[in-house]
Amino acid sequence: MNVTLSMVGKIIAWILFVATFAAIGLATENPAVMVPVYGISIIVILGAILFFLSRKKKQTAETVKIPAYISLIEGIFLLLFSLAVPVFVMGNSGALYYLNISSSMTILFTLLLIGLGILGVWLINVLSQKIKIMSFLGYLMIIFVAALPAIAIAPIDASARTLGVLYFVVMLLGMTVWFGFSLCYKTIKGQNE
Repeated sequence: MNVTLSMVGKIIAWILFVATFAAIGLATENPAVMVPVYGISIIVILGAILFFLSRKKKQTAETVKIPAYISLIEGIFLLLFSLAVPVFVMGNSGALYYLNISSSMTILFTLLLIGLGILGVWLINVLSQKIKIMSFLGYLMIIFVAALPAIAIAPIDASARTLGVLYFVVMLLGMTVWFGFSLCYKTIKGQNE
């Protein structure tokens, strides 16, 4: 049962990842064309990676364990990519120019969101085992992190398009940070055991 739930969870996570990446197309001038283009692009890239990995696995008689440093490098790459995502998407949509926001300010705000999100998850997963109220505070922190982009941008531009692009950026940011952080954490935890 746990294996089935785990597989369903992984499938849902990958579908969300592809859908969120495809949603970047909503920030372009022609979303009806670019959403499918972005979606098909990420599916082709992921499919090619899986194809080459499966061919490599079939070519070796014994299963070769992937070195831990490769997972760590992938995790670090995803974390660095997550810092570039807001600048890329907001820049492509013209929002950085329109809103008169610098790229460095966007990266600092991204770091703030990541830090507060990690703090919220840490309060829920680690400190709540010792102090029960920390779980509640962690959930409040996550809700605050979810509302923070709208709170920050609403005085400048509260249009539906800006808020929509902003929340798609936040969704993609959250997914890439989560995947990257998970890869790094599992690699480091596996080396310490």
